[in-house]
Parts: sequence; structure tokens; C-alpha cells
Amino acid sequence: MIIFLKRVNIIIALILLFLTLGLIKFKNNLSHDPVSNFNVDAIVVLTGGKGERIIEGYKQIEKSNQNKLFISGVDNTFNSEVVLVNILNFDQNIVECCIEVGYLSKNTYENALETRYWALEKKIKSILLITSDLHMQRAEFLFNQLSGLKVTPYSVSNSDIVIPFEKLVEEYIKLIVSKLVFIKKYEI
Repeated sequence: MIIFLKRVNIIIALILLFLTLGLIKFKNNLSHDPVSNFNVDAIVVLTGGKGERIIEGYKQIEKSNQNKLFISGVDNTFNSEVVLVNILNFDQNIVECCIEVGYLSKNTYENALETRYWALEKKIKSILLITSDLHMQRAEFLFNQLSGLKVTPYSVSNSDIVIPFEKLVEEYIKLIVSKLVFIKKYEI
């Protein structure tokens, strides 16, 4: 029985070591230099934060091949035209021609699916994916698995804000769970 408990303790220690090293790697991969040169059909912004992602997406519209911006995961009480034009001061003509809002998704998995259907309808093949640096690894992974699009990541960083440790761990665990869900895809 003692040998069994020692083996269990060793296995637990190895799992904890693996998770700790993974968390360190996850943290080190948070900071990305913003992509300045990209060739994409459209911009996709995942909601969250204080609007800085949407503002960044708006700034990048003209760099996309089709001058399109899709904002995924918007709350259905959000009046997009009023907020975009009156609060964020976006040009009304650009809002009307180039920005579309998705109200169906409630999480990152659904963001990827909602974007996939939007992209199929618009004949979009590649996107610049804009989200926070904390969220990007999981978002990029899920979009690569589910959207069928060529994804170029563009992280919006809040470098002046310290990420709470529990948020870091939470996002790391969500990334692990996302990868476990798709593990079948990688089996030989």
C-alpha cells in the first residue's frame, strides 16, 4: 500500500509540475506584438473589455480586402448603430456599409461558429481576429478548429493593467479544456 501511495504522489506531483510549466508558457505567450502587415478579407472582433477591441477593429477596416468588420458576441440589447455612431464616434457611412454585428454567440466556441456562418455568407476566407491578449490563445485555437478561416491573431493588450492570477489560471484552464475537447481530431 505504501508503494502505491508513493506512486500516486509522484503522479500528482508530475501533473502539478506539468500544469505549472504550462501556465508559465501560457503567461509568456500572452504578449504579442501587434501585426502591422496582414492580408485578410475581413476583421472580426470578439466583444469584451471597455470597447477598445471594437475601436481597434474600426481602425483596421480599411486594411481588410473587403472593408468588412464583424463584431461577434454582442448582447441583444445593444443598439449597434446608436453606440457605434453616437458613443464611439464612428463614421455613419462606414457603420452602414462595413460593420455587421452578431447577436447569437455567448462564448468563444459560439463566436467561432457565428463567424463561420457569417463568413460563408459573405464569401470571406481570411480574418484578422481581434480580442484581448489574455483571451487570444484560446480564441485563435477555437477559430482554427471551427471557423474554416485563415486566422491572423491581433491581440489588444491592457499592459497598464495587472492580470489577476485567478483570471490567468481560469483562462489557462479554459484553453486546456478546449484542447481536450478537440483531442480526437489529432489522433492518428
